[in-house]
Amino acid sequence: MKRILSLVALLASGLTASAAPILTGNLISNGSFESTTVADASWVNVATMPGWTWLAGPGTGFEIRNHVAGAAQDGSNFIELDTNGNTTIGQYLDNLSTGSRYEVSFWYSPREFQDASTNGIQVFWNGIQLDAPLTATGSVGNTWSQHQYSVTAQAGRNLLSFAAVGTSDGVGGSLDNVSLNRIPEPGTLALTAAALAAALLLPRHLRRRAQLRRAAALASTLPR
Repeated sequence: MKRILSLVALLASGLTASAAPILTGNLISNGSFESTTVADASWVNVATMPGWTWLAGPGTGFEIRNHVAGAAQDGSNFIELDTNGNTTIGQYLDNLSTGSRYEVSFWYSPREFQDASTNGIQVFWNGIQLDAPLTATGSVGNTWSQHQYSVTAQAGRNLLSFAAVGTSDGVGGSLDNVSLNRIPEPGTLALTAAALAAALLLPRHLRRRAQLRRAAALASTLPR
């Protein structure tokens, strides 16, 4: 039995150390900007958009594109952050677990045929910039790249925001497929692994005894 318990502990610690984080479902609303109807090969600049809040200008509204100057990374729509000027948008999150870790993920593309000096965007978590500005010189269409960051939830309201930076001229970087997923704590994964390992490593006669106890308990609940 001591040997079995040692194997259980070893397996649990190994899984905890080597396994990649298991993410939960996306907590961002309208992360691919599909809630606004935009005709194919056209674009709109709308004052409001489900899930998102306009935070700062000089640009106004939300410029949502559908196969204009490139295709979306996910779905049909994507958003260009330099609307009629550099624009900052964000999404407030009110039900995150204080102190828990989350993964921010999104896709960025420079505007086609535009210089890096006008294509920049920045990402912020609760007002803190997560990285240097993302920018590149655009080629034909959209050239999407994924960017991921680990963040920690503060008490109360949290805010994920994106800002266009560089030349404020109505053409700039694009954004699509934004997600926020909770990363379970390592201890939770270890306990799950230990429970599974224990069930697999029990001697056959102990597994059989446990099965008989479950069968007897179930039989006692049946009408006679």
